[in-house]
Amino acid sequence: MIDKKLLESIDKTSERIVEDLIRIRRDLHQIPELGSDLPKTREYILKELRKLDVEINENVGENGIVATLYGGHKGQTIAYRADMDALPLNEENVFDFSSRHDGKMHACGHDGHVTITLGILNILVDIKNDIKGNIKFIFQPAEETTGGALNMINDGVLKNPDVDYILGCHIWPSIESGKIGLRKGPIMAGTDIVDITIEGKGGHGAIPYKTVNPIVVGSKIINEIEGIKNYFIPSSQNSVISFGAFNAGETNNVIPQTARLLGSVRTFSKETQSIYISKLTDIIKSVETVYGAKCELKYIKNYPPTINDEQVVDNIENTLIEYGLQDKIIHIDEPSMGAEDFSYFLQNVPGAYIFIGSRNEEKGIMQEIHHPNYDMDEAIFETIPAILSKTLLSFLMF
Repeated sequence: MIDKKLLESIDKTSERIVEDLIRIRRDLHQIPELGSDLPKTREYILKELRKLDVEINENVGENGIVATLYGGHKGQTIAYRADMDALPLNEENVFDFSSRHDGKMHACGHDGHVTITLGILNILVDIKNDIKGNIKFIFQPAEETTGGALNMINDGVLKNPDVDYILGCHIWPSIESGKIGLRKGPIMAGTDIVDITIEGKGGHGAIPYKTVNPIVVGSKIINEIEGIKNYFIPSSQNSVISFGAFNAGETNNVIPQTARLLGSVRTFSKETQSIYISKLTDIIKSVETVYGAKCELKYIKNYPPTINDEQVVDNIENTLIEYGLQDKIIHIDEPSMGAEDFSYFLQNVPGAYIFIGSRNEEKGIMQEIHHPNYDMDEAIFETIPAILSKTLLSFLMF
């Protein structure tokens, strides 16, 4: 258990910085940026980091930032990751701090993730000389787009000093504000992209028998694909396949030459993923044979599933209980079908991804992430940075 004096320092600093954290979150909310192109966000974070006694690496893996806090005593290293990027979405909230960038919005809580991380840093830097080991704070770009985690890993973010454990969080609007959502094993799905191009034979709508209609072929493919989950995936394995785009034609009486289908597959294991790849291939070949079209399947393996280390989750839970925070714990029964490139970190070192509840019905804060009216309960900044500070330190006591 952490020394009583250190605990008092953590709680005291946490109380002192609440208003600063709310200001930081609102400042960041006004300047959402996309992907790895984050000049204003990076400038703001670096400005805050330079106020603290930490080592700063300003460009890891295409605009990622790493701040390393070295403890006063040798020990292990734990990392904590926050994503920085926003979504291509017009904000519909009317706040004093609404987005100032048209078509861009922090609708996934990444402004809150950065704020919590800066809160933890401010808390722990005051007691760094009493810390055994090191803590790396990873500010990652491009979670919503190309996936910035892998770039940072390839650029050595988990090295020098080598990371022994890693934690990350996502503010989660379906969980009550201030609660901590924990789950062993899979917590978020892997996500792949299905891209099917259909080459038919265009012609006049009045004589369809002289054409190969790619719209009909695409419809047949979708109908057959719907049966994969029911007939080939074990009922114990959660998975989803869905299509979000079917592009073909421009007018009512012309059968087009080509069509394109775009979809998403979400799975929790390589075995389930392999079934989808195999059956998609079989379906497309059979439909090609029947209808005479030429079809090309591009199956793009994207983020792997996010799978929490069981011992790491046990340690987080035990730490919360040890500090009388058992009422904060929510056990997540079913993993989310959403995806996260934090999964790449968990493929390299033991760690866990946790959910931070922000739902507050009394305040009207209930919208899900990726919604133009999404918001978070800023009361979480009163407690969560301190809770996560104690949690991080607990790993350095192993």
